[in-house]
Amino acid sequence: MKLKEQLVRFFERPLAAGTIVAERYKIESVLGMGSYGITYCVLDLLQQKMKVLKQLRRSKQIAKTGALSFQYERRILQKLHHPCIPQCMDFFQWDNLWFLVMELIEGKNYEQLIFQNGQSFSEREGFLIVQDILTTVSYFHRQGIVHRDLRIPNIILHNEKNCVLDFGLARFIGEQDERSHTFKGEKQLMREVHVRSDFYALGHFLLFVLYSGYVPTTKKERPWFEELSLSAAGQLILKRMLQIEQPYAKAEDILQDINRII
Repeated sequence: MKLKEQLVRFFERPLAAGTIVAERYKIESVLGMGSYGITYCVLDLLQQKMKVLKQLRRSKQIAKTGALSFQYERRILQKLHHPCIPQCMDFFQWDNLWFLVMELIEGKNYEQLIFQNGQSFSEREGFLIVQDILTTVSYFHRQGIVHRDLRIPNIILHNEKNCVLDFGLARFIGEQDERSHTFKGEKQLMREVHVRSDFYALGHFLLFVLYSGYVPTTKKERPWFEELSLSAAGQLILKRMLQIEQPYAKAEDILQDINRII
């Protein structure tokens, strides 16, 4: 990161509550601050409706890769039309900043469900959750898009459906990521511009969900396939998602295997 970008990032602050952006969007609260953008819950004063406003960080506008990533998110969201993916409604520049306006999908992620609500999930329940998510993943894979960031914060439960948020790192399959040479280890598997990266991320998501009901019986740390009481078929699905065994080639193959065990 160049010095100028570092300084801008250090002093960067989100827009204050009450700020009216583009004479239309009134900021109610900050939803999150990522490496590329800041997201807000806003009131659309024209439609009197709550929406999500995503601002590209000033520091990332200095770096060409940040602006490129923001443009990708816009293009990808405009291509997708699915009830479990937020719709892109506007894209504009205001006060020398770039903004995306998206549909607000309210709900809780699984970290909140587990640690705030005290929920735990069995093997069958975990695979049912992944099955539901995979129907959406299969949809955008068919559109030639890979998400590359299917982590806990980006999957929320809304009206009994699992919705996928934040396509900021998404790419069209077959394209290159200009930063790929910097990725190592697990990040390399998570950021690969291939459907495998989404299955890998969902494998880790599933492990997080399955560990919600785990009670340690020893202080000795063991691999997940020894700690968790999973069926042989369930273990194999997870190992293939995590690329320990032969990786899956498409979402439909995982769905077929999940259907056999639930």
